[in-house]
Amino acid sequence: MKRTKTQIERLIRGALGEIKADLIITGGHLVNVYSGELLSGMEIAVLDGRVCYVGPSAAHARGPETQPIDANGLVVAPGFIDGHTHISHFCRPYEYLEAYLAHGTTAVISTCDELASVFGFEGVKLFLEEVERHPARAFTMLSMAAPQDPLLCSTRSFSQAEVVEGLAHPRILGLGEIVSWVRLIEGDSEILDRIEAAWREGKTIDGHTAGARDQKLCAIAAAGVSSCHEPISEEDVLQRLRAGYWVMLREGTFRRDLEATLKPFVRDGLNPHRLILVSDSMAPEDIARDGHLDFIVRRAISLGLPPVQAIQAVTLNPATYSGLAQDIGGIAPGRYADLVLLEDLEEVRVHSVYIGGKVAAETGRTLTLKDPISFPADMFRSLQFGHPITPESFCIPCSSQSVKIRVMEFLNPTITAERILKRSPRNGALEADWDQDLMKVAVFDRHGKTGKIAFGFLKGLGVRVGAIGTTNNLDENTLLVTGSSDRDMALCANLLLQSGGGMAVVDQGEILERLDFPLGGIFSLEPWPIVGEGLTRIHRCLRERGARFPKAIYAICFLTFATLPALRITARGLVAVKERKIVPLIVDE
Repeated sequence: MKRTKTQIERLIRGALGEIKADLIITGGHLVNVYSGELLSGMEIAVLDGRVCYVGPSAAHARGPETQPIDANGLVVAPGFIDGHTHISHFCRPYEYLEAYLAHGTTAVISTCDELASVFGFEGVKLFLEEVERHPARAFTMLSMAAPQDPLLCSTRSFSQAEVVEGLAHPRILGLGEIVSWVRLIEGDSEILDRIEAAWREGKTIDGHTAGARDQKLCAIAAAGVSSCHEPISEEDVLQRLRAGYWVMLREGTFRRDLEATLKPFVRDGLNPHRLILVSDSMAPEDIARDGHLDFIVRRAISLGLPPVQAIQAVTLNPATYSGLAQDIGGIAPGRYADLVLLEDLEEVRVHSVYIGGKVAAETGRTLTLKDPISFPADMFRSLQFGHPITPESFCIPCSSQSVKIRVMEFLNPTITAERILKRSPRNGALEADWDQDLMKVAVFDRHGKTGKIAFGFLKGLGVRVGAIGTTNNLDENTLLVTGSSDRDMALCANLLLQSGGGMAVVDQGEILERLDFPLGGIFSLEPWPIVGEGLTRIHRCLRERGARFPKAIYAICFLTFATLPALRITARGLVAVKERKIVPLIVDE
């Protein structure tokens, strides 16, 4: 972040006491993330939103207008930084920043996949406009999941000129996670062009190297990919650290990996300087129950990571990786006065939060004045297919007496296996089967305007319900409906289209639950606690109907994630992930 000559000189004069501080914090214990110490007897002077002095006495910087803050009995830590998250699904970005702030998070680096996949580069611009209205410091990475793979996906994309324009923006820190790393190591020209542009701008390149080993992991690193948030085992952690990656360990809504991945740092004393703790997304209902980075730091400490190291992993380490360490990530002269006052270091109980030396949250309440943007009217109800959706729309014709079909079977909420099942059509069509826990899946093409619907079958969800629909799914963000009744599936689809998108559960013609996402079908404009309550109701409804997973709607959202094993579905059709190709529903004999 640029500084003018005047700003630099004022900080110099503030450090010397020639210009009096706006704020001085005394007492308490200071977490010095640079030295790894917990220090007492230190005082902090703030001028023009930045720290100008840290030392044993700031008396020289105190003037008649200086605001004193007594931190006795508290721990003073740098504001927390979520080094990899997503803040454009379910809630608008502004609301996520509101939610995170009360838990000590003063900065985020969020990949803008959702708005980009629906609206292209215009979506990225709106994301930047939205987050600039909030006092928290929000940065983004240019989406590399729009689309993840043009052979398999139907989302919006960027031109190379838009990539170059985006990388020049100060709040765009680099390229977002390259999920389709297979394309990279195969020499995909589009990905190589974007990486070359990032190198020219000196920007970082995030990784998503799930499944990569040995030579492939080295090939990805050789291209300049410098981080990975996908380790799920000790071996994954070791391989990536040894290959020079920054290792991001998740403990968020969709994956909680710390218990399996933190052990090498705790048990074996691995160097933690390239360890970053991240959420990789924390949904609003989990924020309400657990918190955000305060929860993740507390969890890491409970697993044996020393408290100061845990704080470093959400402050200095992500700031250094992201090229922001001269501005945020620590309490030192020249850095922004983004601070968290904690009542207890090991329990990470947040007392108050300061951004730029101004109090932004206290005792769990955000104190900022709300000032989000107004979105363009054409982004509402943008989910249109140009033709009516009826029960007949979900018919899968089949004239054979017996066929074998490909089925997506859940192994866990994010991973599927391909199963081949023998089915006998009824009345010339393939049908769902409650007794076999077999649900029909339909995915609509929101961009092609062809009216095409891709069909598949799903096993292992356990839900006995007529239809479940969502327009928020990774990273297609289009209309997806799964269920056992064509009539209920049509009702569910039309309900979501009429509201502009969202999530809904329908059974026997009755709407059991719904949550509207009118902005592109990806998020609500309601306050985050209301969205969280809606998600909680949907989770509970599906559990009561037999769902195997506590949050089954999220498992459905992952069905379109075209790079996770093994069989997926997008608007293009069924995806055999390992082969990187579209495969037919009916298997040839």
